[in-house]
Amino acid sequence: MIGSAFFTTQYLQSVLDKSAMEAALWSLLPSVPIGLAAPAATALVQRGVDRAYVVTAGFAVAAVGFGMLALTGTDSLWIVLAACGVLASGIVMVMSQMTDLAMGTAPVEQAGTASALLETGQEFGGALGMAALGSIGTALFRHGMPASAPAEAHETLGGALAVAGRLPERSGDALAAAAREAFTTGMHGAAIAGAAVLVVAAAAAAVTLRGTGARHAPAAGAEMETAA
Repeated sequence: MIGSAFFTTQYLQSVLDKSAMEAALWSLLPSVPIGLAAPAATALVQRGVDRAYVVTAGFAVAAVGFGMLALTGTDSLWIVLAACGVLASGIVMVMSQMTDLAMGTAPVEQAGTASALLETGQEFGGALGMAALGSIGTALFRHGMPASAPAEAHETLGGALAVAGRLPERSGDALAAAAREAFTTGMHGAAIAGAAVLVVAAAAAAVTLRGTGARHAPAAGAEMETAA
């Protein structure tokens, strides 16, 4: 999810040319389905649905979100917002269930340790996702830039737009358009890679989590310690 944010934030501001405030306000829209995803997943597990199915579905939904990102053009605001909502909703479904499973499995006296380990894993995963998907997107961006463009324009989308702003109008507009197209292509590649990882994760969840249901009541103390 964090790896996707590396692209979507730049897309809103540098491809669609929105201000930081406009991009932030538009980014609030995907939070609506996200707020419904975790309670819905929890309700399904509490009603007896195997957690493996819920987590697998979450990974599959997130993969669909990445697939939607792979369909964007350079003027696809609504597709990007919908993709963000679908992607994050799927990840939230997974995170809510895996957090519940981890904290419910840990002994009460080790709840703090389990919570810290879980948080560390999430932070490491976020950094790894941004590094991996960002590297893929950057490589494709550089490959898609015109060979005649200045070296600075091959580094980042922001650098390319800065160079374009210093060129004569026609040349600058052409370079900016090429840079936005190359960035979008890079986002497509990263989205496909992200979707592939999530499909593998869905398959793994379907196999390894079978038979895990809702958390039992004795683990409630662990939840209280985590909240503290």
